[in-house]
Amino acid sequence: MRHSAVIVIGGGTMGTATAWELAKRGERAIVFEQFGHVHTFGAHGGHTRVIRHAYAEGADYVPLVLRADDLWEELQDACGIKVFHRVGALELMTGEGSDHALRARASAAKHNVPFEWLRADEIRRRWPQFQIGDDWEGGFGERSGFLEVEPALRAMASLARRGGVEVREHEPVTTWGAEADGVWVETASGRYTADRLIVTPGSWANQMLADLGLPITVLRKTLFWLEVKDPSRFAPERFPIYIADRPGLELYGFPIHGQPGLKCANHFGGEPTTPETVDRTVHAEENEKIVEAAGWLFGREQLTGRVLASAVCLYASTPDHDFLIDRHPAHPHVVFGAGFSGHGFKFTPAIGEHLVQLAFGETATRPLFALKRFAAARV
Repeated sequence: MRHSAVIVIGGGTMGTATAWELAKRGERAIVFEQFGHVHTFGAHGGHTRVIRHAYAEGADYVPLVLRADDLWEELQDACGIKVFHRVGALELMTGEGSDHALRARASAAKHNVPFEWLRADEIRRRWPQFQIGDDWEGGFGERSGFLEVEPALRAMASLARRGGVEVREHEPVTTWGAEADGVWVETASGRYTADRLIVTPGSWANQMLADLGLPITVLRKTLFWLEVKDPSRFAPERFPIYIADRPGLELYGFPIHGQPGLKCANHFGGEPTTPETVDRTVHAEENEKIVEAAGWLFGREQLTGRVLASAVCLYASTPDHDFLIDRHPAHPHVVFGAGFSGHGFKFTPAIGEHLVQLAFGETATRPLFALKRFAAARV
C-alpha cells in the first residue's frame, strides 16, 4: 500500500496539466494512465489545437482562456520550447444560420478582448486564400493561434516529474473508492491511497464515474490534411486559424505546420460511439465531404482533391457542450473534470490549476461547469 497527497486518474490532457500544477505546489502525487503518455486513443490526437480568446461558446469562458494564455506562456518559459503560435484567428460568417462570428464578437466586447471586425473585401485583401463573396464578413483576433499538442503535454509531464509527481503509464485503474478520511484506487499492481482524488478520465468518464450517471456522449470525430497546389500560401506567416459555419457545418482549420497538408475538420456532428468500439478508419466518403467543404471556402482551384492524411479522435460531449468540473456530490475530497466537448484543449493548464484548487478547497465550483445543472444526474 502506498500513500500520496493526491491521486490523479487519467494522464491525458487534463491529467497532465493537473500533474504540472501539483508539482508547482510541491505535492506528492501519482498519476495513473492506462496507455503510454500522449497517445492517439482519446481526444488529443491530431498534432495541433486552436486557441482563441473571442469565445463564441460563451463570454463566461473568456477569463479562463485568458488565464490559460498566461500559463501557456509560463510553460514555454519553463521549458524553453515554443508550443503556442500566435498566427491569429479569423471567424467568418455568411447568410442565415451563420452566427459563430457574431457570438465571438459579443464575448469579445463583454471582456474588452481585441477583435477586429472586417468586411469581405478587407478579408480577401489580407488573406486572398479565402475565396469568399461580398456577403461575407468576420472578426480577427491577432493574439489567437494554435497549440502543438504533443510538445505541450510532454513539457508539462517533464516538469511534473521533475517536481516529484509520479506518472505511471500503462497502469489502468480498475476501481476506486472514498472514505471519510481519504480515497483509494486499485490497479493490477495493487492498492494505493491518498488524501484526495482528481479524476480526469476523458472519453472513459462514463466508466470511471459510473455512479454519477453523467450525461456524456462520446462522439467519433475526424481530422484531415488536404493537399494544396501552393503550400507556401498557407504557411503560418501568411495564413491564420479559421472558423466558418453554415447549417450543419462548422469548418475550422490551421496553417500548414509540422506535416504536409492543410488541416481541416468539421466541429459539428459526429457518430455516437465508445472508446472500445470506435471505428478508427477514415473512409473515402469522409474524405470527399471534407474536400467539398474546403472547396466552399477556398475554391477548388487551390486544392488538388487529395487527402494526404487523416485521423480519428473522440469528443466526450455534454448536452449543452459546456464542461463538467466539480466535486463529487457524495465525496468532497474527490473532484473530476470531464465532458470537454471538443473545445477543451486551449484551456488545459487553467483547468489543471482549477481542478487542484477545487481538490484543496481553495475555490468553489463554477456554475457554468456544475454537475447539478443536469437534473438527470444522480449519485
